[in-house]
Amino acid sequence: MRGLYNRSKKRYGGAMLLALAKFEPAAFSRFSKAFGAVEIELQSAFQWSLRDRTRFSTWILKKGIQVIPRVNLRTDRTPEELEELIGSSIQEWGTAIHHFTIASGRKRFDRDWERPGPKSFFKIASRMEVRFSLEWGEEDTPLTTASLRERVPGCGFTVDPDHHRKYLLKVDGPLHFKLHGWHPERWVRRYGEVRIRKILRSLTPHPEAGLTLAHSGRVEEAPLFAKGEE
Repeated sequence: MRGLYNRSKKRYGGAMLLALAKFEPAAFSRFSKAFGAVEIELQSAFQWSLRDRTRFSTWILKKGIQVIPRVNLRTDRTPEELEELIGSSIQEWGTAIHHFTIASGRKRFDRDWERPGPKSFFKIASRMEVRFSLEWGEEDTPLTTASLRERVPGCGFTVDPDHHRKYLLKVDGPLHFKLHGWHPERWVRRYGEVRIRKILRSLTPHPEAGLTLAHSGRVEEAPLFAKGEE
């Protein structure tokens, strides 16, 4: 299977691809030019109206936007349903797909391994040579995800550079980063300039990685993330 890598021409700060999480058709009107990619919930995207799907496909082609389809494995699907989802997304967005993000839907990825959904997905992804990254949950560590590297050769990992910061230099293989806004006491709406610069400095050892913003203030703070690496 091919490894995860950043092949987008749209990068911020000359290095990292900045992606907008939780993209829905309503976001067309408030999309920041700082983003070079969008993360979409794969199953939800195929429930958009035909008009919205057509508009989305035209828009990413015209703007050179990359697509990161996200699959949540908490909801079990048959192998046939998973294969149809993956195949349809490849047919619809083709080379615009940067990689697939795979989330277990739980706080620890390894607790889902024995369920049929994950096993089916990885078999299908391997056969179709799909690039994908396993999204760490809040309680994941290099220890809880170590066996995944052996069981799913070629996979990448998506980690939170703020929440998982003490592990950033301990994660082997292709990386993608995602800021969720996780906090033990409250949801982080805004990170602020000082904290953003600190987060971006922690990512400098990984120039080929991308960064997805999933916190509440992701659109408003996108220019700050772009400016912070200039």
